Amino acid sequence: MPFYADPNEVERLLREFGVEEIPGELLFRHDAFWLTTAQGLPNDVKIHAVGIRLVRVQKLGLKPTSFGLMFLGPRIQRRRVELTREELRELLLGHPLRKLGLPQGFVALSLEGEVVGCGEVRGELLRCQIPRARRQELLIVLAQESSVLQGSGKMPKKEENVETPEDVLKGAILLEERGKAFYEHAALSAQNPGVKEIFSILAREEERHKEYLAKAFAEFVRTGKVSLSGQPVDVTSAVITPEVKKEIEAAGFEAAAIYAGMALEEKAVAFYAEKAKTAPQELAQLYQSLARWEQSHLDLLASLDEELRQRIWHERGFWPF
Repeated sequence: MPFYADPNEVERLLREFGVEEIPGELLFRHDAFWLTTAQGLPNDVKIHAVGIRLVRVQKLGLKPTSFGLMFLGPRIQRRRVELTREELRELLLGHPLRKLGLPQGFVALSLEGEVVGCGEVRGELLRCQIPRARRQELLIVLAQESSVLQGSGKMPKKEENVETPEDVLKGAILLEERGKAFYEHAALSAQNPGVKEIFSILAREEERHKEYLAKAFAEFVRTGKVSLSGQPVDVTSAVITPEVKKEIEAAGFEAAAIYAGMALEEKAVAFYAEKAKTAPQELAQLYQSLARWEQSHLDLLASLDEELRQRIWHERGFWPF
């Protein structure tokens, strides 16, 4: 075993990122170090995963995984590269960035304060080391978020003021399009038929929301009034059966997509709720209605995510810190 397969070398690497305390135990399996809190692993049972794959052991040394850096994100104080959305997009497309003054070697790529994966600096060039499938997911999210204010020629910023009902409805329609695109991608990528159906239904729900908002927009153009009465009822909970829950592997794409969907819905809820606090009465009511609308999907995904997490923690002996 090469010297860099020593747990002490892993701790040294993580200290370079400013991580002084590792929240768990390191276990070496299959050319990688895993972070786990599991106790007393059986010797006669083949175990595919034992927590989080934190560091890979390569021929030339240790490489932190993107998921490991994301997990340790709040603890990472050094070797952290903050990116703009356009810079991240270029990296995800495979284009190196010329950036001066960065530490050589592996770094944590960060967007708006959140670690999104691993990068590598050689000389003056920064390159992306995020797995290809994850890159595609991030590109879809960035593209859909960019479309929110594309018509104004500005990058989307949820904190920008929306001053008229027309702007609110247009923005809401674009947010629904973003959600639909994400869930359609998740449905295509999911392996389990039941999970595919969940994401397909969520995509159809986003399409129904968009059509409803489009009708409300047409009514506003015709009458100058906004009405969201009689909103369509979500039917997603009917397909989240115990059988489907058992089929979702919490370390797989499906669970990651559920988590990403939660983040998407959570941002929409927070955006509308915050705007409702300072908007005129007519717009405030509209924002509140849209926030409740998005909250229904967030509650559904959060409930599914929590149940899956509890099941996996119980089965694998991996508990929160």
